[in-house]
Parts: sequence; structure tokens; C-alpha cells
Amino acid sequence: MQPLRIALRNVVRHRKRTLLLGGAVAFGFFIFTLVNGFTGGLLDTVESNLANAFGGHIYVSGTEVSELGSEISVVRDTAYVDAALTVIKDQIASYNTRSAANASLIFGSKEETQFLVGVEIDQEAGFLDSLTFAEGDPEAFRATETGILLPTEMIEKLDLEVGESIIVKAPTINGQLSIGDFIITGSFQSQEDFGFAVGYTHIKSLNTLLDMEAGQFQTLNIYLKDLGEVEQATDALYAELGSLAPVVPRDIDTSSRDFALAFGLGGLISVDEADRWEGTKFDVTNVDDNLEGLNALVNVMNAIGLTIFLIIILIIMVGVMNSYRMVMIERTPEIGTMRAMGVQRGGIRNIFIWEAFFIAFGGAISGLILALLVMGGLGLIAFGPSDFSFFLDRGHLQFAITVPETLGNILLICVMSVASVLIPARAAARLKPAEALRAS
Repeated sequence: MQPLRIALRNVVRHRKRTLLLGGAVAFGFFIFTLVNGFTGGLLDTVESNLANAFGGHIYVSGTEVSELGSEISVVRDTAYVDAALTVIKDQIASYNTRSAANASLIFGSKEETQFLVGVEIDQEAGFLDSLTFAEGDPEAFRATETGILLPTEMIEKLDLEVGESIIVKAPTINGQLSIGDFIITGSFQSQEDFGFAVGYTHIKSLNTLLDMEAGQFQTLNIYLKDLGEVEQATDALYAELGSLAPVVPRDIDTSSRDFALAFGLGGLISVDEADRWEGTKFDVTNVDDNLEGLNALVNVMNAIGLTIFLIIILIIMVGVMNSYRMVMIERTPEIGTMRAMGVQRGGIRNIFIWEAFFIAFGGAISGLILALLVMGGLGLIAFGPSDFSFFLDRGHLQFAITVPETLGNILLICVMSVASVLIPARAAARLKPAEALRAS
């Protein structure tokens, strides 16, 4: 315990050196923690917003081949899906069905394109609460069978008012045009999901427009109790569904086909005769499948942050090593006195090691506290609606750091700092007491 107390006394006594070295450690740890917190929060926020936009964590869609040999997006018989869901029933929090179409909204002489999603309100209890209404209210939409909710930007473009009737034109699942009358029951602040705003209506009304029967849908969306189980649950559901019906291989990129189907072009996509199938072919994806690009960006940002962190650690190690070489020279008489009083070589070495540890640990904790304060302050800033809203949680930046990772980083910087002081510590321990005393 004697070396530990002496080391602590030296750290407190030599404040200027302690502040310089500890400040460098704190700065490096602050930058690294801030970058990691930002990228972690960004990924969590986008994942959450994506799940809300798509209505779930796992998505089961279905397509079939028409008599004319074209691919159409529709699930008519839910027997296979219902049977497959039993393998993950304990992991499911809720699920819902949706349909979608790229529609044209016509009001007077004005016409605008709007992506419409049909939702089943009884299945999605919290859906309306997730929208920030500018005009109208959830109950008006719930009570109006042909009600439609549009982003405020679209309301302004068409010069609409809540309560007015609008003509909606969209292609059916077979590629023909269909027209219907809808009532504007509200407007909401849109997050401009993926560069385009989404409007909502009842799935029953949209199915009528798409020439689909009541009870049919295009996508079954599943919310899990634990998002961390999304890959395992997806694989289990895919395997079970694949044992019952045709499925799209998960390692095949179907983004272009899915894009066309989502925009109502299914009836125009021809399937080669050799590739046609009977009944419904299912496609199982999840929220992580849509985050591959973002994951790559986050990995790059984390790599940059780690590189900066390692460079700073390297600079700190060189600084600590040179600093403690000077410390050894300055303390040579003191070391000689301690050796003459019976302090062993290991005790002298441990004093240097403990000093480096205290400085590194104090600097890391200071950097962590500063990073938490900055993250908390930035998280309080409210950003207005913008093209970056999808990366925000209700208009605010979110940061996420994990305790194990943070403790690992603190341990790393402490170990590196201690390693950098080993050479001067051993040199100090090897000083002979008589020679060290004569140096005074």
C-alpha cells in the first residue's frame, strides 16, 4: 500500500504535469466516446424510425403469378403464414397487415404523386399516436372509412383543407388504373422517410382501389418483444415458411423488384415461364436488411474514431514515456533516499506504474463525463422538420454508449499508459541507492 499512497501524493503534488497528461487522455477519450455515442444513437434512431415507417421489425410479403404470366404483389391465403408464425409466437409483441401504392392525388386542376400506405387501425393501436398531427385528429380518421392522412407538405401543394374530398388514382395489382374518392381527415408532420413522404389510409379502402379483397394484404409486419432477436427470429420464420411454400432466397438482392411491386408496377413485371410458381411465393426480410448502407457508414465512422483514438493514445504514450524519463532524473535523490530506507526495487517501479494509472484513469473518467455532458446538451436541442428528420428521434439527436464497451475503452487506455511508463519505471528501480544519493 505504501507505493500506492506515494504515487497518489505525487500525482496531487505535481499538478501541472498531471493536468497536461490527464488532459490529453481526457481529450482523446472525449472524442472517441462522442463519436461512438453518435454513431450508436444514429443507428438505433434510424432502426426505430424504419420500424415505425414500415410498421414492424420483420416483413413477410407475397407474390403470385397471374394468368398472363406477370408478377403481382398480394397475399390472399394466410394459412401458411399463420402456421409459420407459431415458431416465433413467444417472441412476437404484435403484428399487422399493410398494402401500398404509388398514387396520384387530384384536387381541382392540381395533381401530385403520393405514396400511400393502407393500415389496419385495429391491429396497430399505437400507430395514430406516433403521428404528429398538424390538423384534424385521430378519431376523425378512425371514423371515416375513406379517410386519408397526408403530410402537411402535400396539403399545401394541393391547397387542401381538412374535410375536403380528393380523387385518388392508382394502378391495381394487375397494372390497370383505378380511381376512388377519399376524404382528408388530417395532416401530420412528415419525416420524409427515405426521401419521400408517406400518406396513410385504411387498408380496406386502399385494397378496393388496388382490386384486392377485404382481408388480403401485401405485407405482414411483425414487431418483436426484443429487437436483438430479429435475425434469429427471421431465420426461424424463413425456415418454417420455406418448408410450407415457395420462398425467395434471403441471399438474393430483390430490392429492384420490391421497389417496382411497392409502386404498383407488379402487374407489368413479366415472369419467365421457367421461373413461374404455383400459389404464393413469400419473401421474408427484416429491419436490418434495410440498414446495410447505414451500417457500412457507421462502421467507417467508428473506424475513423478508433483511428483518431489510437493516434491520440500513441501520442500520449510517447508523452508519458518522455515525461517520466525526466521525472526519473528529477527524483533520483528521492529514489536514493527511499532505497536507503528499505524500499525495494519493485516498490519504486510500482510508484511509477500507479502514477501512470491514476493519471490515465482520471483522464478517461473526465473525458467520459465531458462526453456525457456534451451528448446530453446536444440531445436537448430541438431540430425542426428537415431532410434529416429520419435520423432524429422526434426532432432530437440520440446518443448511445454501452457500459461494457466504455469500461473496455477505459481499461485499454489505462493499460497503454501503464505500458508506456514501464521503461522509465524499470530504469528508476535499477538505480543504486549510493549513486542516487550522490546525484543530489
